[in-house]
Amino acid sequence: MAKAAYVKRKIKRLEREIAEIDKAFYLFESDGDPEQHSSMLERKRDDMIRAAVLQIHTSIESVLDEHIMCRVLEVPGYGRMRLMPSPRGKSLRKLLMSPEGLGFDQKLDLAVSLRLISERRRKRLTILNTLRNRCSHFWLLKVPIRKGRRPRQQKPPLLHYEGRDLHQVETFKDFLGEYGPMYGKMFVGYMSYLDP
Repeated sequence: MAKAAYVKRKIKRLEREIAEIDKAFYLFESDGDPEQHSSMLERKRDDMIRAAVLQIHTSIESVLDEHIMCRVLEVPGYGRMRLMPSPRGKSLRKLLMSPEGLGFDQKLDLAVSLRLISERRRKRLTILNTLRNRCSHFWLLKVPIRKGRRPRQQKPPLLHYEGRDLHQVETFKDFLGEYGPMYGKMFVGYMSYLDP
């Protein structure tokens, strides 16, 4: 019973804090300017899509790093931590996780060469990486790509996924339907590597 009461208090606290953060950041006012309200809602939608793309990419990159370390060190996931203080472990961590280390594309190539992922999965993760980069480097996401296009030529959306705009709810659900399960499979593969 005490744990259930704690969880209920925690939920109320988190809901209150999220509402306060939301109000402070997006400046919503029910009696304010409707155009500003509309603009803030668009910004919030952008941020929600950005957060989902960044979260999925970060999760996948993290599990990929862990799986590469296990393969190179030839240890199961649960045994990796004891080798991290060693010179091999430190060098590997620096190679994979430091700012001057490998980029995501290079990690994908390494994972393919180690047979941790297939070439097809590498291609799908390259698409995710492109979306992540666009989310990281552009403030406004619901914009068309104009660079290299003629004035009357159709301009694709910045967040282009499977020929569609990631801002469309069905497209976004398809995106989550591909990369969510992919993360799950990669995590299971990492956890089961060299499992006795």
